[in-house]
Amino acid sequence: MTFRTLFLCILSNICLPAMAVNLQHVHDIIHGQQDAAYHETMRPAPDSLQSDRKQEILEESVITSYRKRKQVEGIMAGNLKLNAEAMTGLPRFLGTADILKAIQLMPGVTASGEMDSGIYIRGGDPGQNLIMIDGATIYSPAHLLGFFSVFNSDHISSVSIYKSGIAARYGGCASGVIDVRTDDSVTEETEGVINLGIISSNATLKLPVGKKSQISVSGRGTYINYMLDAVGQAMRQGTDMPEYGFQDCNLTWITEFDKSNTLKINGYYGHDGLYFNHTGYNVLASMNWHNTAVSATWDSHPEESLKNRHTVSFSRFSNHIGIEREAAYMRLPSDISDFAYKGKISTGFRQSRLDAGWNYTMHVSNVQHPLISGLNSFIDNTASRAPYYTHEFGIYADYSLWFGFPLSIDIGLRFSGAVTGNKAYAGPEPRIAVSYRPLPNMQIRAGAALQRQYINMVSISGMGMPTDFWTPITSRIKPQISHSASVGFSHSLMEGVLEYSIEPYFSILDNVLEYDGELFDMINREYDTEKHIISGRGRNYGVEMMLKKNSGIINGWLSYTLSRSERSFPDIMNGAIFPSKHDRTHNLSAVANLEPDDRWTFSAVFVYATGSAYTPPIGIYILGENMIQEYGRHNSARMPDYHRLDISATYDFRPKGKCRHSLNLSFYNVYARENPLYLNIMFQMDRENNTLDMQIQNVSLYSIIPSLSYTLKF
Repeated sequence: MTFRTLFLCILSNICLPAMAVNLQHVHDIIHGQQDAAYHETMRPAPDSLQSDRKQEILEESVITSYRKRKQVEGIMAGNLKLNAEAMTGLPRFLGTADILKAIQLMPGVTASGEMDSGIYIRGGDPGQNLIMIDGATIYSPAHLLGFFSVFNSDHISSVSIYKSGIAARYGGCASGVIDVRTDDSVTEETEGVINLGIISSNATLKLPVGKKSQISVSGRGTYINYMLDAVGQAMRQGTDMPEYGFQDCNLTWITEFDKSNTLKINGYYGHDGLYFNHTGYNVLASMNWHNTAVSATWDSHPEESLKNRHTVSFSRFSNHIGIEREAAYMRLPSDISDFAYKGKISTGFRQSRLDAGWNYTMHVSNVQHPLISGLNSFIDNTASRAPYYTHEFGIYADYSLWFGFPLSIDIGLRFSGAVTGNKAYAGPEPRIAVSYRPLPNMQIRAGAALQRQYINMVSISGMGMPTDFWTPITSRIKPQISHSASVGFSHSLMEGVLEYSIEPYFSILDNVLEYDGELFDMINREYDTEKHIISGRGRNYGVEMMLKKNSGIINGWLSYTLSRSERSFPDIMNGAIFPSKHDRTHNLSAVANLEPDDRWTFSAVFVYATGSAYTPPIGIYILGENMIQEYGRHNSARMPDYHRLDISATYDFRPKGKCRHSLNLSFYNVYARENPLYLNIMFQMDRENNTLDMQIQNVSLYSIIPSLSYTLKF
């Protein structure tokens, strides 16, 4: 497509919408599913296998027919895969289809609260997940408020979520894995997507460079601060509102040297800024954080049964918290940078496959510490501290064996270690996954794994906020270790139209971390971060259930998780067991899509979750001139239950062809549920009885948020 054609396409779509042709919608993009004959002829391969391995297995299959592509694949294999192209039929969050938000609708992934950008997989902490884009680690996967992820859905092709039976090639995490992939194929024509909305806008362009290369570039930005300011002023007259904005961009270059060698270079950069100016106290507060991820991957097929992959990557996450008042300021900087290499060799036999690889990462960590000036000469401190250098390594082997059609076994062994200064830790990480199919449309699976994590996130806010920071292993901070196991059953009915699954799980965690202070405890010249980090044990257990309808005018899924996430620390309540901050007993997500004709798509999402845990104050007393609060048992109280309903309507002016455009209207939290952002605890003096009365007030940031967006695809 030439630029002249592109210009005429945009002009015709804007000026002549009435000329759009009424064509049948492409169901294989929006809803589809594979025919039952496909499942009967495919070798049973668990999702613990890597995505490229699956492609090779598919090539050996005999596909007799292909009806539709599923939005969410993999419930028959235990883990999940979301295709970016097929996600267009899902409800749009604030006008955009966000894959990371869709992940939070899956079973075993806890629904987040307001302004909580964390992803909680099977009771694990957000910092226990491994999140990657083309092999490069992403340490902060969401922008502030939790509305947007750092991943532009128009730029990526698929996302795989591994909750159990994790292959040995994934290391450095104690919980789940989210593997994000950009396009691996070269397009022959210019393609693009432009999305214009009242909250955010983004654009993606894919340009072929010759016959064997392609460049893809994406950009995105938001102006949500204007809407929040208007909503805030309407709700709270005269109240200072924060200013917030983010921008991010992606660049991917793919070149095919020949049929056996491909090189892909991918880059991502994102910046967030939050500023709050309190005019009454003349205080300026700010939070700035950045994400950078760059990777280069070379895929080689010297032989039909042999494949090599080599990836070098660089990742960086930095955050900076600042508070200024006249000449005084306090700043809390922190950052972590990774320089990594991963190598892998894969070979296949008649009924088995062997993957072997190795990796090395150098982590450079600047742990959060205070820089203070002009506050008090006794506590002022502007000296930076030396960074930590952590060298992490791992070697692994994954062996998969198929015993005919019904039974398959994946056995993995990983040996990993890390060195920081004069302290070193190392150990094995065995993995196993077994899948048995008594019938072609039925599967029983079981898996177990031991995982080690050497870089840990310290959570101060408990909300996945950018106040959290990363710290490596030290002589005081040991690696986190998880022992997990699960057993699952899944069944498809009516030739794959209906699917359901149930999967209990259990995990034990060693050396989990907790921060025993507050953010402003850092205002101290002698502050030592490590002294405020305590370690303990944890356990997560529960059962996941999912019912999914893949086709028809009405389709969608229902997922429910009944779970507990518990912790125990010797320094907290003498080691008594208590719920973790993000423990949610009930977690329900319902997704429904209605497509009455070729042009209209209606969708809705309902989310319900038990309120998160917190430690309540139970009393207050006066000692001298100081007011001292007394607290109850750790995390013994609950926030109000979280629930909301989102609805979305999309009209396709031109649902098929090279140039397509649509209009979307969506409402976030449509019935204006005031889910609390935090609890405001107030004490009032009763002078008649000479007592203090405690009142707890729910504070919410917003109620309903409408969005209108226009999308053009060419």
